[in-house]
Amino acid sequence: MLARCVERLRAARKIAVLTGAGISTESGIPDFRSPNGLWQRREVRESITRSCFFHQPERFYRYFQELFLPWTDIEPNGAHRALAQLEQKYGKWVAVATQNIDGLHQAAGSSQVAELHGHLRTAACPDCGAVYDMAEVRQALDQKRTPACECGGVIKPDVVLFGDSLDPDTWVKAQVWMQQADLIFCIGTSLTVTPANTLIDRRRRDSALIIINLEPTAWDDDADFVFHEKAGELLPRLVGQLDGQFF
Repeated sequence: MLARCVERLRAARKIAVLTGAGISTESGIPDFRSPNGLWQRREVRESITRSCFFHQPERFYRYFQELFLPWTDIEPNGAHRALAQLEQKYGKWVAVATQNIDGLHQAAGSSQVAELHGHLRTAACPDCGAVYDMAEVRQALDQKRTPACECGGVIKPDVVLFGDSLDPDTWVKAQVWMQQADLIFCIGTSLTVTPANTLIDRRRRDSALIIINLEPTAWDDDADFVFHEKAGELLPRLVGQLDGQFF
């Protein structure tokens, strides 16, 4: 199956990729939705929401800091690098729509990335629109302060919380990429989180669908190739075979 998959990848001209938490776990970022993940705690689920941010910002930031801000010194793994290699080394058109907020695709070198759920680079004031570097948010939290704008508003991280809407421009971009691609990777996602999982419905009928995920997904029966393996190990092996080399 791997050889046939390599040939399909070699022939592909435009590649769209949908990634979820599973692609980053090998970089040391936990999958909060796993059976033992923090998302199983009710107080966490109820705190990382738009409502909690606006009504109880201190509570929101207590859990936000616990979940997301320990991510320091994380590096892209083999899966992120392999996707970037498709673009940089092999000249493929590659566009990545990710549900992750860790920025690892860009760090690996991918140039077209749609961050469906936002990112951790900046934050903004909902009242006046002022933009802040996330380092300023970290500094405030380290000093036991709720991150506040000069206008008096509470600074909100540029991530999509429960109750938020996706950025419409980012969402449309991801849909267009899926429609243009002749090969689609779904990596590290169970394809159960909406609306990201509906992107697969946008694919061309003649496009190839490759799923790489440790656990079965709802789309396995419809995919051309399914690998229940670690993406950080499989993708370098797969991409490396395009010219018989491994990296």
